[in-house]
Amino acid sequence: MTDRLALRSIFWTALVLFAAVGGLLSVGAVAPLYGEPLSGASNLVPSSVGIMSTFLQAAPLLSFAAFAMAMTGLVLLNREMTRRGTAVLAATAQVRQLQEAMHANADGIFLLRAIRDEAGTIHDFEIRDVNPSGAMLLRREARHLSGRRLGRDLVSPISGDIVARYVEAINGRTAVDEEIRVNRRHFAGGWIHHQVVPTAEGVAVTIKDISTRKREEVRLRRASDTDVLTSLSNRRGFLTLADQQLRIARRQDKDAVLFYVDLDDFKPLNDTYGHAEGDRALAAVARVLRRAVRDCDIVARMGGDEFTIMALDADRSAARIMQKRIEERIALLNASGELAAPISLTIGHTRVRPADEASLAELLARADALLCARKKRRRLTAMSNPRAATQAPSRNVRNRAGMAGPSSLVAPDAAAIARVTALAAAARVPGAPAGAPYQPRRMA
Repeated sequence: MTDRLALRSIFWTALVLFAAVGGLLSVGAVAPLYGEPLSGASNLVPSSVGIMSTFLQAAPLLSFAAFAMAMTGLVLLNREMTRRGTAVLAATAQVRQLQEAMHANADGIFLLRAIRDEAGTIHDFEIRDVNPSGAMLLRREARHLSGRRLGRDLVSPISGDIVARYVEAINGRTAVDEEIRVNRRHFAGGWIHHQVVPTAEGVAVTIKDISTRKREEVRLRRASDTDVLTSLSNRRGFLTLADQQLRIARRQDKDAVLFYVDLDDFKPLNDTYGHAEGDRALAAVARVLRRAVRDCDIVARMGGDEFTIMALDADRSAARIMQKRIEERIALLNASGELAAPISLTIGHTRVRPADEASLAELLARADALLCARKKRRRLTAMSNPRAATQAPSRNVRNRAGMAGPSSLVAPDAAAIARVTALAAAARVPGAPAGAPYQPRRMA
């Protein structure tokens, strides 16, 4: 800016001096033709010949000053031109570097120019440039995308409301940064990270394929909500899913049933046969619970030997049927000899009516209280009926008597095995009757 002002000042000063010198020389050449000044003017102004002589003597100095100023202006002009040329070369090199970086970028980059109508309203965008990664994401070639318009030439996943969002970004001078799911028929990935930045002519769009990261997030989320041993939902997963399903049931004015299931005498089983056998028992119980309920029901391992089930659109009668089905499958598991010792379950369940506003934690506490009450009643029954305890001693009693081990277990008779097998087969057929009433003997 300083060089420009100096250049203009020196140029106009030199021009004025040249004009003044030229005028003086002209006057000096014409003055001898007139001789003395006009009469009556000698008392007012000096002689024109004297004035001309003075200026003519100063003319060489003024000419040299004007020449020096002109040369200075020429030097400054050359410096300005050199600076501008250097700036243009630097800008060209920078643009070339930016283009190379853009085309070598692993993310898809699109430079879009806004298309305006006569009123100045943006109605579409033209692709001015796109790198190979962006063309690959759209399953196209870069040379086929250049010059295309979003709303007119490209398919719906990147047009339509996208054009309106780009217009909003330009009008509001705001950037867009989001993760959206796209159609894999038009994109190379299922999830993309979409960034939009307004520019002088339109917008710059960056698209990154994040499908791999999204799949990993889903895997980690499932792992955090799933019990590794049983492949059921863990406490965290159950609380999340059950709370959602409970709100849906209340909104649809439907009943639900919450089960709390406990594996009896699990600690003696671990102490006697080892933790590996205890893990097998837990996995077997998980399979029984999962197969005994509907696919839409939520089954989870809350921790240790405790399980929960949330059954939607189920009343008290359905709860009894589900509990009986679980008990029959447990009896079948014990008859198969798959485990080192027979197992039994204690189940407590509570019905959730649409008008019941209890929280999920309160419902779990209610079902757990019913489970504990059943355990207590069974222990009192066993204490008041020593004959039943003698016929079917618990594992704790057999262990203290030195009868531990698979060979010391009471073997079920053939008729009981046949009855349980028939009941399990009937339970596997949708709509089939449950068969004759049968209540499998619980192991204390």
